[in-house]
Amino acid sequence: MDPIIINHPGLNLAGYSIATQMENGDNLRQIPEFWGEYAATLRQPLLAALGRADAAEYGLIHDFDPGSGRFGYMIGMECAQPLPLPPGCARLSTPPAKCAVFTTQPAGSDAEFGQAIQAAWRYIMQDWLPASKQWEQAPLGSFERYDGRCAPGLPQRQMDIYIPVQPRRR
Repeated sequence: MDPIIINHPGLNLAGYSIATQMENGDNLRQIPEFWGEYAATLRQPLLAALGRADAAEYGLIHDFDPGSGRFGYMIGMECAQPLPLPPGCARLSTPPAKCAVFTTQPAGSDAEFGQAIQAAWRYIMQDWLPASKQWEQAPLGSFERYDGRCAPGLPQRQMDIYIPVQPRRR
């Protein structure tokens, strides 16, 4: 799974956040649960506020504390205009950045899709970043992009993971 390197223009998102941590794999349990809650109760009010029938969705890691492994995770959609948002909804922006973009392996079922996402993250963090001679992770928020390729019921769902990178310091 080799990434492509792009210059990303940055994001302006509106969405909902949770606080989680890497300790005990809490994030591996809490983030999928949060996606379930979002799909069941939060997605439609956000779409209505944005005046859209559907939109690409993002999972943004923000406020990461490397010492404790704690971070925020926002599920949101692009929102460049200052629109009124539903209760509990917040705005976050990411600056322009050079990003390594990884596409998950195709998956058919919900369970396989979740496994493919977690496998991609493990590969990025445990294999690709440590082995890269050219790139290291930049101190900016990484994010996931979910678009029409990952709609439920599709036989070969995929999504992309964006890791901000900078030239490796020697």
